[in-house]
Amino acid sequence: MHSILVNIHNAARKISTGEILLEKVLDAIVKHTTGDYELICMVDGCTDESENIVDKYANAQKIILPNVFEVKSNNAGLKQSKGDYAIIIQDDQVVCETGWNQRLQKPYDEFNDVFAVTARVAHNFIRNPNSRDIHNPDGPQNNWCDYLTTCDGVGLKHGNLPRNTFAIRSTVCRGPLMLDMEDLRKLDYLDESFAPCDMDDHDLMFRAHKQLNKVCGAYSINMEADHAWSAIHGSGTPQWLYKAHHKNTKIFFERHKDILDSRRIIENRVLK
Repeated sequence: MHSILVNIHNAARKISTGEILLEKVLDAIVKHTTGDYELICMVDGCTDESENIVDKYANAQKIILPNVFEVKSNNAGLKQSKGDYAIIIQDDQVVCETGWNQRLQKPYDEFNDVFAVTARVAHNFIRNPNSRDIHNPDGPQNNWCDYLTTCDGVGLKHGNLPRNTFAIRSTVCRGPLMLDMEDLRKLDYLDESFAPCDMDDHDLMFRAHKQLNKVCGAYSINMEADHAWSAIHGSGTPQWLYKAHHKNTKIFFERHKDILDSRRIIENRVLK
């Protein structure tokens, strides 16, 4: 069974098409998901009609949270999940392919070393030799922390992932992100040191490698994810998010700097 987790924060808003974003997201899940699944909606600090919209979906389980943000919200849903695999979807991501969830499982079915499969983007990290922040730990915090640079990116935003290829890199991003629940429990879920959000997914992928010798990668599905739909990014990046990124990049860097230089992985596995 698949556990589909949607983290929701004030998503009951109209988008450029005139549709209500949350209805578009949930309608697509109901329409395109196949096989045995449960739908878990984490309604996190919503002050709009999001909770009432979720109530319209009879098969949706609802978890009400007091504005705890992404890391803790995802963990709340994951710890309630009953599926063999969990799929985390954000409230601004719309699946457009019938059987999308079964497709995400294909790399697990063909390979026995897979921990996580994303439909969004996979990449590697390398140290930034010109980092201004590495010697200035207290700031500036009105931009992204520059300890690390992403490279070798593949997936949705790059438009470079063939449909038959599972592209393994050192880390992957949320959305939609499938996780092996047995392995996730061994890793004790997402590390809430990264709350409120950001870099916790990358930490999880590196821990899966270190502790379980498991890989992660990208495998494409048809989906929509318009940057303008994001509640956080749609009106400009808030300073608190920059601060969280600085804090969490430093945690990630100190925890995994021992393998950063050796974890530049480019392995493209062709599926049948």
